[in-house]
Amino acid sequence: MKIVNVMISKKLGGIEQAFLDYTQALLLKNHEVILVTDKKNKLKEQIEKLPIAEKIMIKFTHYNWFLVPILYLKLKKFAPDVVIVHNKKAVPIFKTVSRLLGAKIIGVSHNPKFKKIDACDAIFTITEYQKNIFALKYPADRIFTIPNMITQKLDFMPRKKFQNPPQIRTMGRFDPMKGFPDFIKALAILKNKKIAFKAVIGGKKQKDYPEEFEKITDLIKQNNLQDDVELCGWVKDKDDFFAKADIFVLPSVFEPFGIVVLEAMQHSLPLVVSSAEGPAEIFAGHANCAKIFEIGNCEQLADCLKELLSDFKTAQKMAKNGYDLCEKEYSLRKVAGKLNQALKEVVDE
Repeated sequence: MKIVNVMISKKLGGIEQAFLDYTQALLLKNHEVILVTDKKNKLKEQIEKLPIAEKIMIKFTHYNWFLVPILYLKLKKFAPDVVIVHNKKAVPIFKTVSRLLGAKIIGVSHNPKFKKIDACDAIFTITEYQKNIFALKYPADRIFTIPNMITQKLDFMPRKKFQNPPQIRTMGRFDPMKGFPDFIKALAILKNKKIAFKAVIGGKKQKDYPEEFEKITDLIKQNNLQDDVELCGWVKDKDDFFAKADIFVLPSVFEPFGIVVLEAMQHSLPLVVSSAEGPAEIFAGHANCAKIFEIGNCEQLADCLKELLSDFKTAQKMAKNGYDLCEKEYSLRKVAGKLNQALKEVVDE
């Protein structure tokens, strides 16, 4: 099958990672792939490593309809069967291009927002939760759940003991949806109970939410956690980041999926996660793979951390269970199979 994989974002995050992962999954199934990205994308280094002959870079704006003839001429010879779009604002232009090319267009939904993606021939959601929302307004037989995946293969690496003090780590954008203030409040509870720890938050200040960074730093000062919490900035080396952790926490108040959860499981870490949409679905029926606390419940988060910190053997069993779940359900080979089957159904309609 000939496929155009489109990502016009200029940021770094889950959508961008999913775009790279989709590319690897498509190549694994021997599809011919062309990538279309914005000239200002931040994935140039990763994209260059992919074994793809043609990569089209454009200056994208959602109102620049002059892109239609440009893209049509660039893609006409390739004659794609499918155009996969990872950013909803790109759907109108790429739907027009796909129609001119006689190709199907598929929108990958990384959040439960329905606007624009309903114009696609099919929708790939990352959770059943999203699928059920979209099915209220869109034909259910044209919605396919394709979860995020892990493309790196690592062996399980059990820890022999917690570090002294134990390292509790989390990572994400400094965005209100990530719940870092709740994480800090839970750490303050641990400190008041004289439980030793070292916490590290990976991520950086966001232009859209400058007040969130200030809120986080203020909470650290207010709770006298300056010596206990490190803000390490944007994480470039994830392997090193996870290797130095004893426990990983996802405190999100809203989380459509949470690729970082899969990454932490693959790096053999016990997890404490909120009951947000993504983690709730990942661990549904798998309570032995992670500690789960109610969104925003700092006391419950602190209790989960306390339980793991006081029982190393249980923490290691949980880490192994999580690793096995990740390998079974979210490996590149497993998800590539689901993706391939969904593509066949869409094209054969």
